[in-house]
Amino acid sequence: MYKMKLFATFALLLFIFIGYRTYTQFNDLQNTEKIILLSESEAIAGFVDAFRQTYQSIFITNHIEIDEQTLNLLPVKTISDISERFSENVNGDIMIRTVSDRPRNIDNMANQFELEQIQYFKNNPEKTDNFVHKKDSYFYTQPMYIKPLCMKCHGKREDAIPSIRQKYATAYDYKLGDIRGLLNIEVKKRSIFKTLYADFIENLMGTFFLYIFFLVVIYLLIQKMRDKEEKYTHELENEIEAKTKEIEKQKDTFETLFEKSSDGISILYDGVIIQCNEKIVEILKYETKEKLLNVHLSLLSPEYQPDGRLSYEKAEEMIAVTYEKGWHQFEWVHKKADGEEFIVELTLTPIVLDDKNVIHGVWRDISDKKKAEIALHEQKDMLDFQAHHDALTGLPNRVLFLDRLEHAIEHAKRHYHNIAIFFIDLDYFKEINDSLGHHVGDMVLVEVTKRFKSHMREIDTLARLGGDEFTIVMEELENIENATFLAEKIEHSLVEPIQIDGHRFYLTCSIGISAYPQDSDKPENLLKFADTAMYHAKEEGRNNMQFYASEMTDHAQERLSIQTDLRQALERDEFVLYYQPQIDVKNQISVGLEALIRWNHPQKGLLLPAKFIDIAELSGLIVIIDKWVMEAAMKQFVTWHAEGLNPGLLSLNLSMRQLRSGDFIDVLKKNIEKFNFDPKWLELEITESQVMRSPEESISKLEEISNMGIQIAIDDFGTGYSSLAYLKRLPVNKIKIDKSFIRGIPHDQENVEIVKAIIALANSLGLNIIAEGVETEEERDELFKYDCAYVQGHFYFEALPAIEIKERILKK
Repeated sequence: MYKMKLFATFALLLFIFIGYRTYTQFNDLQNTEKIILLSESEAIAGFVDAFRQTYQSIFITNHIEIDEQTLNLLPVKTISDISERFSENVNGDIMIRTVSDRPRNIDNMANQFELEQIQYFKNNPEKTDNFVHKKDSYFYTQPMYIKPLCMKCHGKREDAIPSIRQKYATAYDYKLGDIRGLLNIEVKKRSIFKTLYADFIENLMGTFFLYIFFLVVIYLLIQKMRDKEEKYTHELENEIEAKTKEIEKQKDTFETLFEKSSDGISILYDGVIIQCNEKIVEILKYETKEKLLNVHLSLLSPEYQPDGRLSYEKAEEMIAVTYEKGWHQFEWVHKKADGEEFIVELTLTPIVLDDKNVIHGVWRDISDKKKAEIALHEQKDMLDFQAHHDALTGLPNRVLFLDRLEHAIEHAKRHYHNIAIFFIDLDYFKEINDSLGHHVGDMVLVEVTKRFKSHMREIDTLARLGGDEFTIVMEELENIENATFLAEKIEHSLVEPIQIDGHRFYLTCSIGISAYPQDSDKPENLLKFADTAMYHAKEEGRNNMQFYASEMTDHAQERLSIQTDLRQALERDEFVLYYQPQIDVKNQISVGLEALIRWNHPQKGLLLPAKFIDIAELSGLIVIIDKWVMEAAMKQFVTWHAEGLNPGLLSLNLSMRQLRSGDFIDVLKKNIEKFNFDPKWLELEITESQVMRSPEESISKLEEISNMGIQIAIDDFGTGYSSLAYLKRLPVNKIKIDKSFIRGIPHDQENVEIVKAIIALANSLGLNIIAEGVETEEERDELFKYDCAYVQGHFYFEALPAIEIKERILKK
């Protein structure tokens, strides 16, 4: 039966195919006929158009008069005559007409079809021709447009050729491009095509009889095959019955394994559970299997997985990965019916079940395994911490300290930094252990650790090597001598006594310091050298620090001494102000004074700022010193003005630390009000390098100062890395050329070019310019020649105390 249906279907499809081929061949024959006739029509139309234009040109260019004799030679008449004779010669198969809807000759009046064609071309000006099939003929039409030569006969009547104007009263007032009429070529079907159609019918009949014969043969073959098939079918049914019994037995085995498995098993379709075993119901603590069916995997999970992703989105991704890889195993957090979360190991495998692409999933609860792994990891971390840290203080031990030191050296090599290694030993600590026991000693060490740690930066490492020995790695030092500041803090942290169990301990420490790269680039050597320096500190009487290099120790001690003395200098009124005049070169007068601090040290005499300003900056004392300078200078200027003197502009040096201090603007305003000081008398100088460390912050603060009427100057210009974009934004009034560029001009050509460039830049920005450090007449003259109007330096005056400024400058 099946083969008969197949045979009938095949016969029908073959019939459809033959019918379709016949239809397409018939259409091709018709199209061929149409193409041939269209080509003929286009050729005839081209000839007629050429003939018409030629005759028009002859009539007009030769000024042929229109009379009864020449009338018949006009293109429209001639074409009509030629068309009639041509039609007779081809037995009426082709007829050519040139017609108009406004003819001068009634014989050329368009019929209904031609009028429709004229209207068609008027409605569709983009069309150049039309080919129409009607009954047994094809009609090829073309619009005839008014061209320049046509205007001689069909334009304004008054402009027409006189003979035309006299002969005809109609068909005037056309414009260029108007449709004057229509060329209509009628082509009747040819006998040759009838022959082709007859041949086509004959071939069609032959194909039909062949089709019938072919079907009969196939039918007989199918009938024979059908008999054989019935025999084969009977044998196959017996075999299928045997196989079915075997499959049912395997199914029973699978269902037993499915239900009795120690792992949860589920079948997922589009992420939804469509089948599962009882183990999953048990794992998830649901009452029945039915409550789990048709539930999406993500709904049995918390909203988010441990990696922070939404469970629904991640479930979709895991399913996609399973199909892509053919197998996927991963960990997943599920939620039981009572809300408890637990971890399972999911193994997903794509399979086909009941003609559906589904996923076979195996669930294994690994919560206990994970807890054991976490405990093991925590234990490992604890053992690792114990192996690298001191049990008493929690500080890094020797192993971790040397590892940190090695990494610090590698970092310093890449970034060209210095490192200081401290070796600290508590003085006389052994006596505490011996007298009060190790329990008290341990509590003292814990307290000491807290105090030391309070002074550590995040990048530094504090370690305990054992007993009362501590070490420090101090990184990213621009100057190794800056390690003395931390050493001082360490020493100072022990000034307050330590109280333990009713005992009060006054502790001191001895500190040894080694330096990378000055002393060594090996961690073991640096630690050994710091230890050596520490013993040297003990030999020097304890409670002090020593550098491994003796010359550095001397210098560091000097800096510490200066820092200590600085703290007392303000209280003892040891600072004094000197003033250096700023000179208008053209008029040779002083226009302002720069206030410069000096330290009248009781042992070392008068010290210049170079000896103590850097230390003041590092220790933070610079802010207090700058406040003193501001108050003293303002007070002096107000005094001079009260005496009728004009000291000009007061220039004060402003440090970045001072500018950043939260109360600087308030202090400045209070001093102006306190001394009745006019803000226009004041100019604040800040170095270029300091401004460029934090340009945005500098701009904000300096704009606030400028809005008070105070002038701002950039000091040491040319030594920093100014951005022109920032320089334009800074509220600056003046640029001071650094003295390093003044040396050697005009002989040092490089300095000359730099100075000229700075002056040109200042002039372009509308800023005043002053050169500092001018020491010779030649330097002064060259600067003036370069258009630098103001100078400052020893050529005119050194910095002088206030009394000398008054006598030598202001009273002149």
